[in-house]
Amino acid sequence: MVLLLVLSAGLWQIFIMRFLFHFKTLVILACVILSAPAQAQSLDVRSGSHDGYSRLVFDWSEAPVYTVTKSGAQLTIGFDKSASADVSAVNAEQLKNIGTVNILSGTGQPLKLSVQISEGSDFRHFKIGRKVIIDVYDAAGEPSRVAATTSRTTGTPSAQQQAPSPSPAVQAPSRESLAAAQPSEVPAILEEPLEELNYAPVEGAEPHVITLTATQNVSAAVFERAGFIWMVFNRADLKTDPVLAGPKAKSFPKIEKIELPNAVAFRMAKPEGFFFYGEGGGLLWRLVLTPNPRQTKPLKPKADNGQLVWPMMQATKTVTLTDPLIGDEIQAVTVKSSGEYSGARRQYVDLEVLPSYIGLAFVPKADDVVATRDERGVSISKPQGLAISPERDVASAELKDDIQKENEFFDLAANPSTLSRLYDFNSWEMGGQNSLEKNRRILMRDVGTKVGADKVEDLLTLAKLNIANDRGQEALGIMRVAAQELPGIDEDGEFIALQGAAATLAQQYDEAIEFLVNPKLNNYGEMGYWRAAALAGLEDWRQAANVMPEDMRLLESYPKQIQIPIGLKLAEVSLRAGNPQKAEEILTMMQPEFPQMSLANQSAWKYLNGELENQKGNDETALENWQPLLKGKDDYYRAKAALSVTKMQLERQKITNDKAIDRLEGLRYAWRGDELESLINLRLGEVYIQNGDYLKGLSTLRSAVSLSPNSKISEQITAYMTDTFTSLFTQGKLSEVSALDAVSIYDEFKELTPAGEEGDIFVQELAERLVDVDLLGRAANLLDHQMTHRLQGEAAAKVGIRLAAIRLLDNKPDGALRALDVAAQQLGRDGDTEMRRQIRLLRARALSKSGQANEALSLLSNAGNDPEVLRLRADIAWNGSVWDEAAKAFGQLIDNESISKTRPP
Repeated sequence: MVLLLVLSAGLWQIFIMRFLFHFKTLVILACVILSAPAQAQSLDVRSGSHDGYSRLVFDWSEAPVYTVTKSGAQLTIGFDKSASADVSAVNAEQLKNIGTVNILSGTGQPLKLSVQISEGSDFRHFKIGRKVIIDVYDAAGEPSRVAATTSRTTGTPSAQQQAPSPSPAVQAPSRESLAAAQPSEVPAILEEPLEELNYAPVEGAEPHVITLTATQNVSAAVFERAGFIWMVFNRADLKTDPVLAGPKAKSFPKIEKIELPNAVAFRMAKPEGFFFYGEGGGLLWRLVLTPNPRQTKPLKPKADNGQLVWPMMQATKTVTLTDPLIGDEIQAVTVKSSGEYSGARRQYVDLEVLPSYIGLAFVPKADDVVATRDERGVSISKPQGLAISPERDVASAELKDDIQKENEFFDLAANPSTLSRLYDFNSWEMGGQNSLEKNRRILMRDVGTKVGADKVEDLLTLAKLNIANDRGQEALGIMRVAAQELPGIDEDGEFIALQGAAATLAQQYDEAIEFLVNPKLNNYGEMGYWRAAALAGLEDWRQAANVMPEDMRLLESYPKQIQIPIGLKLAEVSLRAGNPQKAEEILTMMQPEFPQMSLANQSAWKYLNGELENQKGNDETALENWQPLLKGKDDYYRAKAALSVTKMQLERQKITNDKAIDRLEGLRYAWRGDELESLINLRLGEVYIQNGDYLKGLSTLRSAVSLSPNSKISEQITAYMTDTFTSLFTQGKLSEVSALDAVSIYDEFKELTPAGEEGDIFVQELAERLVDVDLLGRAANLLDHQMTHRLQGEAAAKVGIRLAAIRLLDNKPDGALRALDVAAQQLGRDGDTEMRRQIRLLRARALSKSGQANEALSLLSNAGNDPEVLRLRADIAWNGSVWDEAAKAFGQLIDNESISKTRPP
């Protein structure tokens, strides 16, 4: 026992000594680590030249917060993190719009850089994930390139960089000299939330405010749509209207009032260069217009059992109103406080949520989409549930429409010149369709016996099998299971690419593009096929053409079940881009598979081949391809072919406008629900207008806009409507329509009235047309509004004189006198002599018609004795029974005739 105790004591002593040694070592190591200087992350900086602009890209390891300001010929870029940056490669590259890049910050400080540019250059900046991108556009003159002195590896600036000496080209930025940097239009699927972005204020803009006060509590919703700011209040009995105040308030667009059954709305054309923020609530509401951005915190929706739920606990009412331009309905949810608002625009299958600064506004895309208030806030739903997935759809603020806005959708490396391959469909298909079910059963049996990574590997093999055999929907479901089994695998680049391909084949294009634009896929040129196909599915044809590769060799190697659906999309992209040679290459590639294609793919191939021949000028061959489709079983391509045949025959003058209208009216009901229906209505509206039926034409075009709101085609249709409406009233075309039609067209589409002088001429032309057909009251109302609200000075006086004449014709002398008072005031004492004379004569006539003959004659006493004045005096005196004056005036008229016995009077 004693021996055991001695041995135990010795072992314990050895343990204590070893512990103390290791502890001392750890303490020394910790001291060394803590005393060592912190190593800043290495920042990748690269540059590139594009058509019309040069680009800088700062690629961080995690998303930074940043600011950009401009002063003279210099941009200053500041980040919230320190980093070592080697800018020598950028400075060595001869960029057209970007000169020297210098590091201004010291070691360990948040990174700050200066960029030399041309003083007159415009620029923009935006963030994509971890990348911050600066684009500098072409301008007169070149940016100065000063000697670069930068640290190549550590990012430590030289003494010159730490204390740069001032020069005429580089001044300290002032508030007034900050450049106009418009918010980037990078698609929201790549973008950080709007409230986290920092933009420079717009030069020259000054804050303004729109205020509404009331004596009873009022709820409000403020939102933006189609270039207008809308303000909706929940009470129809408001005693006051919103008032705009600020240093340049008179230069702003007019606020238009729109009466509603149980509410009231106001709208104003959105002024450029301002950010908008709501303030207040209850008895005092303010909408602030400022060039300076603010940090904002809009409420975010959650997906809950097929509903979108905003936590708006102070919502009061849902107001329904009609957009007068597009013609569709807007649902506006008013709230008691400006702190509750939905923020950026969001796009879903069943509705579009509009950009909102107070409350919430949305446009339903289905008849049964409604907003309700409950204990959760505001819920938007429909009986069968909205088409949304729990979080992905909710987080995606803007999909299709914003994808269309940005030319440079992808980053610099998004479209490498070489077609590097990622998908191996030929090995994944495992014998093709004939073996698909057998292979699927084998893999499913094995999956059930495995766990962990082995199970996920088999699931991915099963997903690849389904993708390679054009079963995208099934593949998506399998990959969702794989992501649940192995959290984090959805961050893998190949997994993301598989999801993108599956979603494209499943025709879930909005989801597909979210996967396909992931920067992890940028090094694979093959992704250009799939990005172009997904963008085509979103009907963004321009951008699809921009990202589609020239080289089609990889597409040619695809198995037929993949080559055909993707090839048909790419062929249509080429035709819409005016590239028939590329379309012919793709269609010829697929031609051997035509007998084995499905009915839908055969119809698509025939239709596209007909369009190819049409673009090549081979009308008869085009008709040979389209004619079988006109009687075919595919409704979609039967309608498309009929539209194309009608368009071609009309352009070649092989059918009359009336015949084309008959065909197109029938086609309006042959296919409904997408871009094709809009195209049919567009063509029908054009033909109606060519046929002189402007009212039907413009009404049809409005329907076309409402079918595809906020899309490229709706923008084109709206522009065509505006041009047609304007030319009708300003280019002498009013004689082509009846006066009643002219009034109906103006009443129905007066929101298309152009601004400025062109719009003034427009209204005056219409007024004269109304006078011609004796619609004097309508004509007078138009001119009265123009004189009172739109014109100043001699222009207002001229319209006032014409208005007085029309009211005299309408036997309304009091109204004529009021118009003449305004005209005289606008003209002033030193105004045009002839116009002052016309005012005097018309005033005399109006006084006489109101029973004031003596006052009228007194007014004419010093007007001269020319025949026009004498006749007017004679007429006034005669009708007023002032016989002496009448005799005197008639006598002077007779004397002026110089009657002679040698000639008849």
